[in-house]
This record gives sequence, structure tokens and C-alpha cells, in this order.
Amino acid sequence: MGIESLVFAVLASNALTIGLAGSALAISVITSAVTIGLSVGLSLLSASLFRPKQPKPEDVQTSVKNPTAPRTRHYGRVKTSGPWAFGDSNQGRLHRVIALGTGELDAIEEVWADDNLCTIDVNGSVTSEPYDGILRILTRIGTPSQASYSQLTAIFPEWTTAHVGNGVASLYATQFAMGIEGYSRVFPNGINTSYRVVARGSKVFNPSTSLTEWSDNAAAIIRDYMTHSDGMRLPSSMFTTTQANAGWLTAYNRCAELINKKAGGTEARWRLWGSYNFDERPADVLGRMLTCSDARIVPTPDGGVTLDIGTWAEPTVTIDADAIVGFSELARGHDILTTANVISATYLAPTHDFQATDADRWVDDADVSVRGEIVSDLAFNMAPSHGQARRLMKLAAYRANPSWVGSFQCNLRGLAAFGERFIRITYPLFGIDEVFELVDFRFDLGEGGILSTVTLQVQSMPEAAYDWDAATEEGDEPVSEDTVVDDTIPVPENFSFAVDRITIGGQQIPFGVLSFDAPPSAALTVEGRYKLVSSTAWNVVAVDPDSTEAQTPALSDGSEYEAQIRHVTQTGRVGDWTDSELLTPTADPTAPGILTGVGATGGVGVVDLSWTSPNSPNFTAVNIRRNIVNTEGTAALVHTEYGPASNSDDWQDTALAAGTYYYWLKARNGSGVESASVATGAVVVT
Repeated sequence: MGIESLVFAVLASNALTIGLAGSALAISVITSAVTIGLSVGLSLLSASLFRPKQPKPEDVQTSVKNPTAPRTRHYGRVKTSGPWAFGDSNQGRLHRVIALGTGELDAIEEVWADDNLCTIDVNGSVTSEPYDGILRILTRIGTPSQASYSQLTAIFPEWTTAHVGNGVASLYATQFAMGIEGYSRVFPNGINTSYRVVARGSKVFNPSTSLTEWSDNAAAIIRDYMTHSDGMRLPSSMFTTTQANAGWLTAYNRCAELINKKAGGTEARWRLWGSYNFDERPADVLGRMLTCSDARIVPTPDGGVTLDIGTWAEPTVTIDADAIVGFSELARGHDILTTANVISATYLAPTHDFQATDADRWVDDADVSVRGEIVSDLAFNMAPSHGQARRLMKLAAYRANPSWVGSFQCNLRGLAAFGERFIRITYPLFGIDEVFELVDFRFDLGEGGILSTVTLQVQSMPEAAYDWDAATEEGDEPVSEDTVVDDTIPVPENFSFAVDRITIGGQQIPFGVLSFDAPPSAALTVEGRYKLVSSTAWNVVAVDPDSTEAQTPALSDGSEYEAQIRHVTQTGRVGDWTDSELLTPTADPTAPGILTGVGATGGVGVVDLSWTSPNSPNFTAVNIRRNIVNTEGTAALVHTEYGPASNSDDWQDTALAAGTYYYWLKARNGSGVESASVATGAVVVT
């Protein structure tokens, strides 16, 4: 195309007129007497200046009760939650509906409750731990015509069959009733249990197949955002001219080109995963999409708009000294304010819970050793791989340190550079003969509004910037933090159950003492319980905070008890009980004195025993054991004779067969604690 034809196509087309609008190209599209203004910036620099801080991928993973939360739409693959659309309880069950996003999702691939990946059966019942049978999750992907949640309409009259949520993806969770201890363990966050999904986002138009289907191809997503009714809402006619169609197809194919990965295999050159809120400026949303795919919007001579994807191509346009009529701010590289020798960036990391994650920094070690670190911080939070982020960082490093940078004023021969990304400039005055990237293209109008010159803002860009060696340039991806979090509540250690006594009215009363180590965390407290071994009813033992022991009430002398303890969190989650510690309390552990004056006389079928009880205040009785051999260990207790202390007493053992017998007598106290035995020796019965 000649210069005159190009000027005519650019300035006289009935579909497209171009004028100056700040540092951006202003394009006015006239359709049916409606003028729609579109400002398309060719300047990659201006796209990143004066922009509010962009949202992070993890921002869409929070679920809040906000009646005016902005609507959100998703592209590629995302992990998302959303605002509450409904929340109420009935018969101990908590019901929540969460709006996941506007527009139809292609599919929901995973559902997470808190940090637990859920396995869900066809009825919505979660069958995986720890929810097995006590959590139900149903979803809708946001089709234009979808049914309401019948399980919800059957319970809450305010949620009717008209509440279908057409065009809104949603999740309906029901937390079933259960005991307080189990509930706090399974749902430690209670009504604030987090529900998130991993989903394939909006379907987009594929210029290669003319089908609308799910894709994370950057060109397809950018085109969808610019034309969608919930995006920039530009007329589709701008994207369907002959040259625009060809440009979008070329951009799609460039994005789909396979790039080698360091770990093996390949990935598409430019992909986009992420979300945008409807309260964001469209220029900001489009800007981060372009930034993450090295892309820019360009007009076509036939009145359309297309996408230029950054891949290296030897320029077909050369601007030489005959076209250059002047220059400004021509210099060797950027000044200190715009240069960098360290590129630091974040990207969307699926292996890091779909959060913005720091990529391996791109460092010019040689320059750092001379000038120290000069860091440029960038965000590629719609780039879903470390390799894609590193390729963008490499390009950023070259753009931060060009061999040449400046502006050239050209006569109308400079119009040949319009719409080009790379041009070759030969300017013998400075010995320049290399490839430049066209950063900005400006029309200079002279007197009477006549186009006289154009200004090209350029920076040198060598082919090496687009070369890629994954083995040496991809760097080291951050180690995945996809680890199993051990939220098990520990069992208390060094637990013991012992007896102590208190004297009341001259009598010793036993009680239990539970001892244990202090909890390993200040967030844990200790809970105790005890009971008779023969009983099924447990009794609570009060445990003071920061204490390492607790006491039971009075225990029955000689009865067997068991006790257990466990840890409890501040939110009410409980751990496992310890194994039971057993105890048979003794009120009086002190044995009385031994018996004196023990005598035994055998007769016909009887033995007469006599003794004097000790002068011990705690004496209560005499235990009498008998054997037919002189072995106390196997002797049987045949009688217990109660009586006062310091008292002469006797007892007759009757109905004995003839033979030789041996007796052992022991004094005992009220708790059954015995003194040393006194043996009678052999006693003959006739």
C-alpha cells in the first residue's frame, strides 16, 4: 500500500477516524448515528502509569456478608468464593448460598470446605473426611436458565422457586446438626466456614474454529472482554472487519504456540487466568490482560480493531534518514528513574492455592555488581505459570535497559510504521542500524489541521529478548506449599490420677488428684472427668486456667475410679481423651499396731482364738486367715472380728474336720489397711 492510500485508509475511512487524545490514540466508531469513544493506547509505558493497585487473585477467595459486593466475572481457571446470597438456620442446620460469579462457568472442577478438598456424591453429600454425611454442597454454574435449590425452597418460604439466579454461578452448603464437640471439630469456623471452588471460567469465542468454548488463550479472552456486555461493551463490528478478523486469528495462534518448560513438556505461549470486578475501570482490567500477554490493541486500516501479540518478527518497515526530519530525547538507554537491573514480579500460582506468588527474580548480575540493585516490581497476576512470568520478566528487563530510546519526527513516509510493533531504523548520524519497538505513534497536525509529520516513540528491542531457553532462563519455581496441615489437637502428656486426703471431724476423707503437663500452646485448655469404674455416668472435674492439676470431690473409700483429660481449643474444638487412669482410694493409709496375746486352742471340731487389740485410735477389726499348711500367702480369710482398741477379744472357728490348722491374725483400720500378721503356729483339731 502506498503512502497516499495509507493516509486515505487511516483518515478518510467512513468507519474510522483518528485524532490526538493525550498520549493515546483516539478512535471514534460511528454506528447507526451512535458515536462510541474508545481510547486505545499504543504506549506500553502509559498503560502502567497512574493506575490503582490491581486486585490479587486471592481476593476473590473470600466469602463475606456484603449486600453491595461488586459482581465478579472469571476467565481461565480460578479458585473463587463470593458474597453470601442467603444465610439462615433451621432445626440446627446452617444453610448458606454463595454467589460465585456473574456469567456461566464452563465447569466446577473442585470444591473446598475450609482447606479440605471435598468428594461429593450425586446427591451433593460430602463423603470425604471430616464431613462424611454431615455436609451437603450443591452448585449451579450460572446458565441462562437454571433451577432454584429445591432443598432450600422446601424449608424457607422467603426463598422461592423464582430465586433461580440465572446467569449467576452459586454454591449452596448445608451444615447438618451434630453434637457441640463434634461440630467444633468438623466446622471449627462455624458459620464462617470457607467454601471455595476451582472452576473453568467464562466461555470465549475461538477465532480459529468460530466456536464459543472454554479457553485460556489470551487473545480469545481479551477479545471477549472488549466485546462482552459485562466487559467493555464495544460493538462487535469493530472486531469483524476483514483485517481485524485476520489479526485476531493471528494473535490467537501466536498465543497458542507451544513453549518448552524447564521441567519438561510444553505450555501455550500466553494464557490468562483470573477475575475482574465490575467496579474496576475497564482500562485497568484490559491493561493487566495486555501486560500478562505482551499484547497491545491496534486499529486496522479497514476500520477495525485487532490485537498484536508480542513474538519476534523481522521488521518489514525501515525508517531511514530520508524519512527522519528530527529527533528528541534520543539517548543510550533509560535514565535512573526508569532503568532496572532486577525485575521482581508476582504471578498466579495454582500450586500455591491460586495466590499471587513471587517468581524467581530476573537479575543482571554484572550490572548489579557495578551499580547495586535497581529493582522494578511488576505484577503478572493473570499469568498462570512461572515460565510465562519469567518470559514477561525477561522482556521487561530488555525494555528497562534498551540500547537506544527516544522519539523520531518523520515526514509522511513515517506512516508506514503505523500499526507495526517492530521497525528498523537506520540513522547514520548516530550510527544507528537496529530494530526498535514502536512504543507510541503520534500524528502531528500543522496549520489548518493538515497532517504534516508523525512522531515515533521507540526503544531498541533485539531478537534476543524473545529467544527462550527454558533450561537456563525459566529459573526456579517457588517450592509448592501444598502441604498437609496437621490441625490435630494433641493428647495431654504425663497424666496421672492419685489420691489425697483431708481430715474432717477427725476422719480422713479421700479425693482424687489429676496431674498433667501444661498444654503445648496457650490456645489450649484442659478438661477433665472421672467416674466409678462400675458406672457409665461421667462427672466433670473443674480445671483452673494455667493449672497443671485438678481435684475431684470426695471419693468413696475402697471403690475403684477412673479419670481422663483432654485438650480444648479457644473455639471449642476438642481433642481425644487420654486413656483412663485407675485409682482405688484409701482414706487411712496408716496401719494400726499389731495384735498381742494371740492364742489358739484346738478341740473337737473347733479352734478357740484369743487376742488383745492394739492401742491404736484407727483400729477397727481383726482379719483372721487360715490354712492347712504353714503358708500365709495361700491362707484364706475366714473371719473379720470388729471391736474396740485395747480390748481382749476371742472367736471360735467351728465345724472343722480333724487335722492340723495354721492361723494368722492382723489388725486393720477402717480403710482395710492391715498391720503385720501374728501366727498361731500349728493347731490340732480332733
